[in-house]
This record gives sequence, C-alpha cells and structure tokens, in this order.
Amino acid sequence: MAKHVLPIVHPPLYGLLSWAYTLSITSSMPNFNPWFYSNFIQVCCNKYYLEDKQELFFDFYRGGNNELNHNPFLLSSTIDTPMLYEIFKEKLHPFLTKKIQEGVYPVLFLDEYHISYTTAYHAYPFPHHVLVYGYDEDRQIYHTYGFGKDLLLGYHETTFDELEQAFHSIDNYLKNNAIYDQHNYFFTLLPHFVYSLNIRLIYEQLGEYLRSESSNNDQNRYFSPDKEFLAFGIACYDHLIEHFYILDHHPESLVRANPPRQLHLLWEHKKMLRNRVAYLQKENKFPQDEGLLLEFLELEELAHHSRNLYAEHVVKGIPQVHEHIKHNLERMRDMELELIPKLMDQLKRHTELLLPA
Repeated sequence: MAKHVLPIVHPPLYGLLSWAYTLSITSSMPNFNPWFYSNFIQVCCNKYYLEDKQELFFDFYRGGNNELNHNPFLLSSTIDTPMLYEIFKEKLHPFLTKKIQEGVYPVLFLDEYHISYTTAYHAYPFPHHVLVYGYDEDRQIYHTYGFGKDLLLGYHETTFDELEQAFHSIDNYLKNNAIYDQHNYFFTLLPHFVYSLNIRLIYEQLGEYLRSESSNNDQNRYFSPDKEFLAFGIACYDHLIEHFYILDHHPESLVRANPPRQLHLLWEHKKMLRNRVAYLQKENKFPQDEGLLLEFLELEELAHHSRNLYAEHVVKGIPQVHEHIKHNLERMRDMELELIPKLMDQLKRHTELLLPA
C-alpha cells in the first residue's frame, strides 16, 4: 500500500508521553471512560530527590515501572533497541510499514536530534519515544505524534531519512554506553475489550490518596520495588511545597528544576478529579450535586492558574511567583482534605460497595 494511516485522537492526559501515546490510541473506544475514571487517581513523587541529586518527578501512579504497558485496551509487544537494530538495521522501513498495515502502532526509541519538528533538532541529543501512526510512500514521510517546536502536542510528519538517522543514532549511543535503553513498543488495539466502572476501586484509591499510601494489591496495578522511595497522594504536596521554597531560597541545590511539567501534571490530576465527579454524576452513581462539582472546579482552576502563572513568569518574570504558587499548593491541599472525604461519603451512601469488612 502506498499509504496507510491509523486512527488516533488528542488524549485526555498529555503531560507525559507515557500516558499520552496509549491514550491517543484508545480514548475513543466505547468502553474507555469506565476504565479511565476507575483509574488515574493516585499520584507519586520521588521524595529523596535532593539526596539523590535528581529532578523532582511528580506523576500519576499506576504501579511503578509499567511505562507504556498500562492500558488494557492494547496488546503490547516490547523489543529492546539492540535487538531491533540487529534484526532491522538495513530494513526498518519495510518492517514498520508492514506493522502499520496490520494495525500495529510502533512507539520507537529515537534520537530527536534528527527529527525536524522537535526542539532538539540539530541542537542537542535527545533520546525519546516517538509514536508512528502512518506512512506515505509517495511523499516519503511517516505520520508521527509528539511535542513540536511550539511545545504543543500534535500531529507531525517525519521523513523516512530522518527516522532512519534517529534510529541509527540511538544505536550508537547505546554502544558507547552513553544512555540506557528504554525499549520499543508495538501496540495492537483490542476493539472488543470491555471494562465496567469499578466503584470499589475508585473508593479504595481515593482512601489511599488521602492516607498517602499505595497497596498495589489490585489487578489494575503492578508491584513496584521502588515503592519505599516514593511519596504518595496528599503527601506529594509537602515535597512540591518544599521544592518551590528551595527554588526561591536555594535554587543552586536543585539538579534540575522543572516547574512547568510538575504544575502541568498537577493540573491534569485536578482536572481528572473534577471530570470524574461529573462522570459519576452523569452515570447516576450518586445524586447531582452542583455544589460539590463547583468545589472540584475551583480546585482545578487553582491548579490551572498556578500552571499558567509560572508559564507567564518564564516569559515576563513575575515577582514572588514561587511564594504565590507555594500558597496555592497549600490551599489545594487543604481543599482536598475536605473535598475527597465528601466524595467518598457520597459514593458510600449511594452505591452498593463491595468493601472489605
């Protein structure tokens, strides 16, 4: 076939591509929302980031090291880069086009230094995953999805030559031990997969979020050996607040500060909380409560304001921005300590929950 394009949509979460890529493939599925709103409740951060000289990494938590293997609507195959290179170094293109024709979505580990729509293009090496969802033989391009020079997630075109160069470059880095391999993924959609809304799981995760713990005892999650090094749930606010204090008073002690990503992911979490309440009300899991929904909307708007305020600070410079955001984080934490028990009480009173005795 001269060209073939697989369907994707803009995902509901996109702060990290580990969520965005799989959600872009599956979020238009008929049974997607029951699974989506039954999950993506818990969050985590690396609480020893200062001692370990790491970036403070804040994200949704679904069981640890299961990046790109967390979505039940997808059949996933993983190939490490040295093996992929050894088998297909001279014939990657025929392999990719065959997979796409079969309905498989490749997510390749590439060096974005060679990908022209990225900020890294001819500027600096940047090993990263790239979703390939189609190709056009006549135009000699792949259809790819990712962050562009405008820092927005979108649809792009990558020439066959660019992708080949990016593939060979990654192999060179690995041979020189300059990076560690993050593997290549191949996703096949499971169109008949059915998932029912899991109220018990929602209730349990909300409780664990408030208690700042993660049991990892559900089939929807995976065991993580790194669990003891992570802070969970509401306790993440302590580390975010600390981080913005350090940005103000001791920025030299931070290996890499990345407030835009942290604040964007924080906003996505609050957006999910608000959307989940709206979805549960729509599904009649508890009575319509406009007041509760408005309170969660206020929480989301505070997170959104914080994200946008810092983005404005990057461009213009805003006095006392770190102190302002620190105050917002403290307020969000206090709001959640009131709102989440309210939500749990609504679920418990109006739903037959299969909770342990």
